[in-house]
Amino acid sequence: MNLLRKYFLLGAIPALIAVGLSTILDYQITQRLLREQIDQTLEAKLDAKRREVRFFLDKHFSLLETLAATPLVKDGTIPEILDFLRIQELSARQRIKGLFFDELDGTVHDTNNTTFNVFDRDYFREVIKGNKVTTRILQSRGSGQDILLLIAPVHTDDGTLKGALGLTILDSQLIEFVRSMEVSRGGFLALVDDSGRMIAASNKAEFVRKQIVLDGQPTLTDENGTRYLVSVTRVPDTSWDLIVAIPEIEVQGVYNRMAWSKVTAVACGITAAVILALFFSERTLRPLQQIIKTFRQYAKGDQSARFSSKSRGEYAILAESFNHMADELDAARIQQEKHVRRIESSEDRFRRLFDGAADAIFLRDLNGIIIDANQEACRSLGYQREELLGISVSRIDTDWKIEDAHRLWNQLAREGGRYHPLVERMHRRKDGSTFPVEIRLTLIEREGETMVMSAARDATLRKAAEKQTKQAKDFAEKVINASPGVIYIFDLATQSVDFVNQNIEKELGFTKRYLEELGPRFFTEIIHPDDISRARLSSTQWHETGEPEVRRDTFRLRHSDGQWTWFEFHWVIFQKDPNGNPTQILGVATNTTDRILAQQQLVWEKALLDQVMETSVASVMVVDAQGNIKFLNPALEKTLRVGRELVQGKNIHTFSWKIYDMEGKPLDVENRPFARVKSTLKPINDVRYRIQFGPDSYIIASTNGAPLFDETGEFAGAVFALADITERIESETVRESLIRNLEETNTELKQFTYTVSHDLKSPLITIKGFLGILAEDIENQDKSAIEEDLSIIGSAADGMKQLLDDLLELSRIGRNIKTRTMILLDEVTSEAITLLAGQIESRNAEVYCDIENLHVYGDSVQIRQLMQNLIENGIKHNRGPNPEVIIKARQEDEFVMIEITDNGPGVAIEYQERIFQLFDKLDPDSEGTGIGLAIVKRIVDFHGGTIELHSDGKGCTFRLRLPASMPDQGGDARFTQS
Repeated sequence: MNLLRKYFLLGAIPALIAVGLSTILDYQITQRLLREQIDQTLEAKLDAKRREVRFFLDKHFSLLETLAATPLVKDGTIPEILDFLRIQELSARQRIKGLFFDELDGTVHDTNNTTFNVFDRDYFREVIKGNKVTTRILQSRGSGQDILLLIAPVHTDDGTLKGALGLTILDSQLIEFVRSMEVSRGGFLALVDDSGRMIAASNKAEFVRKQIVLDGQPTLTDENGTRYLVSVTRVPDTSWDLIVAIPEIEVQGVYNRMAWSKVTAVACGITAAVILALFFSERTLRPLQQIIKTFRQYAKGDQSARFSSKSRGEYAILAESFNHMADELDAARIQQEKHVRRIESSEDRFRRLFDGAADAIFLRDLNGIIIDANQEACRSLGYQREELLGISVSRIDTDWKIEDAHRLWNQLAREGGRYHPLVERMHRRKDGSTFPVEIRLTLIEREGETMVMSAARDATLRKAAEKQTKQAKDFAEKVINASPGVIYIFDLATQSVDFVNQNIEKELGFTKRYLEELGPRFFTEIIHPDDISRARLSSTQWHETGEPEVRRDTFRLRHSDGQWTWFEFHWVIFQKDPNGNPTQILGVATNTTDRILAQQQLVWEKALLDQVMETSVASVMVVDAQGNIKFLNPALEKTLRVGRELVQGKNIHTFSWKIYDMEGKPLDVENRPFARVKSTLKPINDVRYRIQFGPDSYIIASTNGAPLFDETGEFAGAVFALADITERIESETVRESLIRNLEETNTELKQFTYTVSHDLKSPLITIKGFLGILAEDIENQDKSAIEEDLSIIGSAADGMKQLLDDLLELSRIGRNIKTRTMILLDEVTSEAITLLAGQIESRNAEVYCDIENLHVYGDSVQIRQLMQNLIENGIKHNRGPNPEVIIKARQEDEFVMIEITDNGPGVAIEYQERIFQLFDKLDPDSEGTGIGLAIVKRIVDFHGGTIELHSDGKGCTFRLRLPASMPDQGGDARFTQS
């Protein structure tokens, strides 16, 4: 009975424990599932509430962004923006407390004209970055109230940050909004900032303020001991946490009801199990007592313990199985002892081979734990053997993963444990450094256990060699592909292209593979038919003729579009056979089509240019940098009146011709066209100068020139185009002279017409008036009056005759230039004084002449009249008792300077320019018509001279400048004035 109770208890207690454990496990699982459901419900509620809070903020941000996008805010001034914000603030007064504008220096402009600075606020760093900002609850620096700020950036049309718009919400508005959100089952909501400050709560406000909500804290307890289940989330784009809490009792009641129902069901099950155990335990346990006793004997070392046939009973199968197992164990023990002795011997040999291997060898189990490692493994990794044993392969293999290892080992097992191909891995030494290895894996059996043996060989040197080889190969490929030409290898035996670089596609449009597959057909498919035979000979026999090592030749190749292109080939021997005979050649082919076409075009253009230059009417000359004449065309030969064979190749400065500027002065070398182009390296246009071939032979040339440069940009010479503009210049001179004379003539004509109409009218009026008086005096027979009348009429007629004679004499000046000769000045002056002898005598005047052997070139009659008029003018207008006139002359360069000075009253400065005008008499009481000095001026101008009057109120001095010799073409005044 005691044994029965014992086995009963042995059976019942585990059953009870199992039921209890299942009940506890069911409790935990149920509680966890229920809690997960509650958490999901809380999170769903929390997410909905979070969206409500975010919607509250986004609604206000939408207002800010709409205002910030208006042109007035983006481009307006601060006063304009504030006026606009005041209007918007009134329309949104129910939603917001106020609007403001932030400048980038932190200055805040409120709509109530308050200004303050928030540069020191933490949130302002985000404002100047152009980010939207939601602040924590702050105390307003303007009103002192607790407020919430929402700030949005303002950008101009070009994207520049101008400032920010902000709006103010009282914390009471936010609190009111949060309290309006409902939570079921007696729960509540709370909004907390990042400092732990409670912003708002739906209820339980005081309770939440007293709590510190830590990250991950699942519950809160109020002052009444009520526990709340808590869930926390962050409101997007803010530093706020939103908290939802539900009383735990609301959830616990459901769980408790479920727990009691399960306890009742368990109790019923235990009662039924006890009754059934009491019924079956006696019959079941008694036969086992003898079996258990025999087991204990064998376990204590009595290997002869066996069941007898009598004690087997209903458990005979179990007893026979035990006897058979004991017999087999005895036989296995004997075999094991023999096997152990063999293994010990094999283990010794394995250890010697293992430790003596040159590769690092590891033994590890199927989970990657190192069981053994040889000496090379310890040396390569820097570990002691004891340190390696028991650690995971992941400590030394940087990329080892258990999943990959199991897949590999399963593959090895399926293949019968054969060696796995080499794999490359990275091993990590004890000091943290890594190095590449090559590993070969295999599965082995050791001491009855399957394990993995890996042999690792340091691949650092091989990797370095491969890297160098790859770098060299990459470098060679880059050089070959970067080469401007087509690089290829041609096999002489097969007459085909073995290799060609990528440029072949660019130059000919064919792929590398296509050319390599052509084989011997390369000649017929690619090379121009006219060049095939020459190409074959060049590629196969050039190295046998003793020619230079590098062979150069030019052939035409077919482009993929059918066009023929010219290539220049450079060949060298690339490979030779053991007998020294070439087997391959390396060649570089450069596309020269453009160059050849350019050369052909250049030849054509040069021929065209030569033809144009030879037939051109323009005179062209080309000189080099030293001024040597390299070319001149026939037109220039004609212009320069010299054959090209006499000047071509000579220096441009060696000409014997005289070159003058347009004023008739010699033109310095540095101012000549070639020197100007060489010094400035810029073109010149219409440079005019005169080339004098002889006393009466010259041309006036207009030159255009431009510099020439070599391929390095250095000055290489110049090209000039000359035009003979002599006729044009002389025509322009004549035209200008005619225009000037015409203008003067028109002026004189106007003055003449006025004067003649005035001066001729006066004597006519006098004559007409005295004729009437004469008739009356004749009628009265008054002889004396008649004689007086006739005298007056005669004087008026004489005045008219003198005026008409002077006008006739003036009109004759300049009509005939052929009368000009070289005359002796003192002779014509003496003639003028002789003609005035009566007037000189009557006025008791003195005329002094200091002229010695001076000649002038002019008309002797006009020169005499000129001197006569000037001497007479000095005597006639002098009211003094002894008029004096002094005449002096001297030669200056190519002119004679004559000074005629009198001691008369002189001429005021304001009248000195008028004195040479026609009919202009400064002294109306003087004799004459006022034409004398006008005649003098006309004579001087006709002779190419000048005349000036100098007077300081004590006499007059006339200074004349007349040519001293017949002017040549270089000294012609008409030419020099042009």
